[in-house]
Amino acid sequence: MNDNESNPTRLIYAIEILLAQLDAALPPELSESDSRADSLKNRIDGFKNQTARLKTVLRKHQSVERRKKFLAKQNRDNTKRH
Repeated sequence: MNDNESNPTRLIYAIEILLAQLDAALPPELSESDSRADSLKNRIDGFKNQTARLKTVLRKHQSVERRKKFLAKQNRDNTKRH
C-alpha cells in the first residue's frame, strides 16, 4: 500500500463520495413507497454522520501533531541558543 492509499484524509474523502453516490442512486419515488429504501437512506445518513465525526477527530489529531512538532522544533532551537 503506498502513501496515497493509507492517507486517512483521502480515505475519508473517498467514503464521502461513495456515500453521496449511494444517496443519489436511490430513486426518489422508490423511497416514498418502500420502507426498505427508507431504512437504507437512514443507514446512509448514519454512515455520513460517522464519517463527519471521523473527519473531526482526524482534524483534531492532525492539529495536535502539528503542535507537538512545532514545540519540539522550538525546544531544539532554544536548546541550541543556550
